[in-house]
Amino acid sequence: MSKNRLEAFSDGVLAIIITIMVLEIRAPEEASFQALKPLIPQLVIYLLSFFYMAIYWVNHHNITHALPSVNHKVIWTNMAWLFMTSLIPLSTAWVEKNPLAGPPLFLYGLVLLLSSVSFLLLQHFAWQIACDSQDLKENMGIKGCLTLAANLGITLSAFA
Repeated sequence: MSKNRLEAFSDGVLAIIITIMVLEIRAPEEASFQALKPLIPQLVIYLLSFFYMAIYWVNHHNITHALPSVNHKVIWTNMAWLFMTSLIPLSTAWVEKNPLAGPPLFLYGLVLLLSSVSFLLLQHFAWQIACDSQDLKENMGIKGCLTLAANLGITLSAFA
């Protein structure tokens, strides 16, 4: 499989995930700005999830750009990462319906945490192929650790 095919497939999956997330938000029946007020919690969690997806999309592009080719480790780790990110709409929708409730917040944090872990594994296997890539060096390291820490914080906040 070519790296372009992997990137195109991943782009398509990410586009569908983002579309599913926005379709979960229902427009109010009333035609007033006041009617939007109850949607604020939904819009905040959607914005956070969209931001995560945008970061992943950019970083995924940087990874595939740096790769001369892909191997089975990269392909299957990419699939694991896409699986985890495909759960973001479910966990986002649950938090949208139950803001600050423990179980939905825990699931949301856990999905983000597992998405981060699978993405770090993807970066690791990409690094094995393209260890001389400056793009990969810049995207690995402290940013990944900070993302893991933030996602762990979201997960643990469900118990607060």
